[in-house]
Amino acid sequence: MMKKSVHDSPVSPSNHSPPAPWVSRRARWAPALLVLIGLLTHVVALGRPAQVAFDEVHWGQSVTAYCCTGERMFDVHPPHGKLLLTLGAVAAGYEGDLPFTQIGQTYGRYSAAWFRSVPALCGILIPVLLFWLLRGVGASVPTAWLGGFLLALDNAFVLETRTMLFDGVLVAASLGALVCVLAMDRAASSGRALAWASAAGALAGLAIGTKFTGLAVPLLVAAYLWWPGSPRRVPAQLWRLIGVMAASAVIVYLGGWAIHFSLLTNPGPADAFHATTGRFLEDLWVIHRTMFAANAGLSQPHPDASLPLTWPLMKVAPFFWANSEGAALYLVGNPLVWWGGSLLLVVILGVTALTRVSRLRIEGRPTLPLKWWLLLAYAVTYLPLFGVSRILFLYHYLTPLVFALAFVVAWLESAGWIRAADGLRQRTSYFVVMGAAVIGFAAMAPVTYGWQIDGYTPWLLEVIRFWR
Repeated sequence: MMKKSVHDSPVSPSNHSPPAPWVSRRARWAPALLVLIGLLTHVVALGRPAQVAFDEVHWGQSVTAYCCTGERMFDVHPPHGKLLLTLGAVAAGYEGDLPFTQIGQTYGRYSAAWFRSVPALCGILIPVLLFWLLRGVGASVPTAWLGGFLLALDNAFVLETRTMLFDGVLVAASLGALVCVLAMDRAASSGRALAWASAAGALAGLAIGTKFTGLAVPLLVAAYLWWPGSPRRVPAQLWRLIGVMAASAVIVYLGGWAIHFSLLTNPGPADAFHATTGRFLEDLWVIHRTMFAANAGLSQPHPDASLPLTWPLMKVAPFFWANSEGAALYLVGNPLVWWGGSLLLVVILGVTALTRVSRLRIEGRPTLPLKWWLLLAYAVTYLPLFGVSRILFLYHYLTPLVFALAFVVAWLESAGWIRAADGLRQRTSYFVVMGAAVIGFAAMAPVTYGWQIDGYTPWLLEVIRFWR
């Protein structure tokens, strides 16, 4: 039997050596342990509080329309994320009889855990996807583990994905698309590369279909494909992969809208915003035009709104829920991840600037060229939000936060602070950081899970409200 030609490889063999496995057999514990941490932080008591929290008010109405009433609903976001939330409600046996009109309403005879199951699944996967993203850009297992571990213990991500919201879907789809692109480069054959390209496109389409900020994903994919540190490809192969990704993304994006129109066929609130003709392309054009106009018009003030410049400091933590006994939910992140990561990011950029204008040098292992692509990802997902005129909230920073964390840990490896060797052969400070993350998570846990701890919870709430 003839051996497969090297020309079946998705990248040019002369410029790209076979990559090492993402996770060696000795290190398979890392993603498995991240999944276990995610299960513990998300599945336990997922149904509490058994009351509507934060924007479950809005998305619960959309879920009711999709699963039960068929009333046409209008929103400034595409339908894909809300359609996925509907799957959890259907699994709960929901019959459309909850009002979803204000925070604190009970879920009644239904288990709130099912309504929140899709975001929870995304929350479990996100740290694992970050682990694979870091491995894909060349980071060692200890580096990828640290990044995933810190994200798994970030309170803001945990609360956001323990609630019937779809920012977790956005982050998971975005990371998943980029991980698939990196896997495409490691594929052993053209067929597998095309399969990974198709998956990357589908997830990119899902990200865009969840929120339009997901448009950053195709930009980052394009930047990676031509990045100096990425493999060099034969042009014909490159354009074939791009074509597959684009086609897959379009299919998923248009498919979500097709489901949206097929489910919402009865008169409803959307009729006040735009007419529905029953002709797919015409309705799609009209609804997009209306969405962009309505999105730009969201200028009404909100007590939980905040400016992008304040997000790295968690300046305004959005209120999610409270009860009469003093328990409350606030979207507050792990201080080590947010404040520590932001401080290190500033220090790293300062050190980098100094190395360009002075003789300062950082000794360490060979650099990871793609770590600068991670920094670009942070800029692409964060900086455009400074130009948005509508009101914004702290949760808009969740996607940039992931890339900031990824860049910081990748840089720390390049600088030599993280040792590439597997196992426990790390600096003591490496484990100190992990311990600090556990302490930070525990300190914020009462407002992540709605725990009422006499003495401590009231004090913590006072600090959060004062900081706001």
